[in-house]
Amino acid sequence: MGQKAADREDQLLQVAARLFKEKGYRNTSMQDLADALGMQKASLYYYIESKEELLRRLLEHAFTLVGAQIDEIYAADLSPTEKLRLALKNHAVIMMDNLNLVSIYLREYRNLPPRRLKQILKVRQHYEQVLMQIMQDGIASGEFRAVNAKITVFGFLGMLNWTHQWFSPTGELASQEIADDLVDLALYGLAARPAAPRRTRVR
Repeated sequence: MGQKAADREDQLLQVAARLFKEKGYRNTSMQDLADALGMQKASLYYYIESKEELLRRLLEHAFTLVGAQIDEIYAADLSPTEKLRLALKNHAVIMMDNLNLVSIYLREYRNLPPRRLKQILKVRQHYEQVLMQIMQDGIASGEFRAVNAKITVFGFLGMLNWTHQWFSPTGELASQEIADDLVDLALYGLAARPAAPRRTRVR
């Protein structure tokens, strides 16, 4: 494929991401995509086999983007606190800097057939498991208090994922600044607490 064709394919993926976000995957037709690109519907099939193939490629890109640095962060010579800070900040920034792609990542993955969905979800499950391991390491070292690692990780991800609903690229704060604030909030809630004094029983 030549550079011109490759550029056209990239444009198709960008337009598909925007339309899937605006209209939903099921409500977006190949004709909608062709109209948005100013080309004939039949010409789309030179670049992509089907609408399902478009969704698969967008989801693969999204899941890879989100999880790209997690293994490097875990392997780094850092404390669990700093690993968690880096991982959560990276997640938050990706959520806010890729609004169209993130919308598909969060809402449209169930439209893949079971075999494709299973492959995609393996990437997300690995990502979540590494985050949970960072949490467990922090609990074991005493940096974090003894919380349920799975519930806490899902709670953090839920908070950060929701930024795609309200973040504006033209807003007062940049994605990096918002990410810092949200991650500080998350970590403050993980600060180790001093042991509570034992209560004397009243007889």
